[in-house]
Amino acid sequence: MAVKVPVLTLRKSGIAFIDDIPWGTHFCAFYETKEDLLAILLPYFKAGLENNEYCLWVVSEPFSTLEAASYLKNAVPSSYLQQMEILPHTEWYLKCDGFQGEQLVRRWVDRVNYALAKGYDGIRVSGCTTWINNNYWKKFMDYEAALEREIGELKVLVLCPYQLSSCGIHQVLDLVSKHQFAFIKSQYDWKHNNSIYKFNRSEIIGKMAAGVVHEIRNPITSVRGFIQLLKSKGNLEEYDDYFAIIIDELDRANEILTEYLSLARDKKDADLQWQNLNDILAALLPLLQADANKEGKDVILEMGNIEDILVDSKDIRQVILNLSRNGLEAMEKGGALELTTSMEGNNVVLEVKDSGRGIPEEILNNLGTPFQTTKEHGTGLGLFICFKILESYQAKVAVDSSPDGTRFVIRFPVFPADGPGCANR
Repeated sequence: MAVKVPVLTLRKSGIAFIDDIPWGTHFCAFYETKEDLLAILLPYFKAGLENNEYCLWVVSEPFSTLEAASYLKNAVPSSYLQQMEILPHTEWYLKCDGFQGEQLVRRWVDRVNYALAKGYDGIRVSGCTTWINNNYWKKFMDYEAALEREIGELKVLVLCPYQLSSCGIHQVLDLVSKHQFAFIKSQYDWKHNNSIYKFNRSEIIGKMAAGVVHEIRNPITSVRGFIQLLKSKGNLEEYDDYFAIIIDELDRANEILTEYLSLARDKKDADLQWQNLNDILAALLPLLQADANKEGKDVILEMGNIEDILVDSKDIRQVILNLSRNGLEAMEKGGALELTTSMEGNNVVLEVKDSGRGIPEEILNNLGTPFQTTKEHGTGLGLFICFKILESYQAKVAVDSSPDGTRFVIRFPVFPADGPGCANR
């Protein structure tokens, strides 16, 4: 087992637009050309070699191991090359009877131990990924997630480069969610802007989502309208059930698009007003009860005497609806969802409690991580967006879950009229 490092130690990234980074950093680079890739990897490895780190470079197209070694020799003194391994992807990723993610993670850990035993400060690695096709994608994403979990406190830095033009939007979103951060390097950006864009997970997801959601929504709206028109035709009554299914599926698709679009929403456009949480809940209660009654469940609302808070009611509606519907979905027939408000010191408290099956521990430990969901058709964005909204209001969230149910407790701070208002607003 590799030695864990409890103290934060910063290392030179070697990349001009990225600050010093701690051991355990696992990040993603999107590039376009061979030149872009070299502009990232050569200074990255150079910094490691100059700072007593063992380095491992797993290569695939656009160059061979010999070409990679040649480029490296031009970037660093030849004396450094003895602390560097350059391997083809077939000898690293596909060595164990095809791709085996769990074995591969163990091999990385073994390499960390090897480097430490040799007297190096740690290990710096990068593995080219152009060899990955659709057959390997799911397994490789599972491996990326496992690697992210394992290396957190190990003396290792991992840079994963992906060619942007070879990735679809869902693949880019997959990658961003499985790395601590991502950045984009392209020859165009370098030439014209002399800069490279670095995004955190929510920023890159939001920017990409905003670019496609509106384009998809328009045809969905048109199709839904035509289906409703056909449904109204008397001679097509025998197809009413099919029309209803189509409309339900289109509505579900629209809800998913709404979640993605929420990521791109500019918080500067928020309509902040002093609102009473009880009023927002009372307005939502008929909608929630209708959802519950369809499945033989109930919604119980208990409202205490509470202060107003400065919020955009649309944000709070979105949080309440998401938590409530999650709770309703988690319960069997006959279950009851409880919504309660109260004051606790200088905080307005909202409690959402269900009597469902509880949240699995592996999900609970990473609650709010984008694209992580237990739902068959879920996006894993609902709670992520809720937590981002609540964070913007400086609200604190506590979650308790057991096989008897789950309870979310949200505490909104009450600011005076001339106080600080909301964070990031």
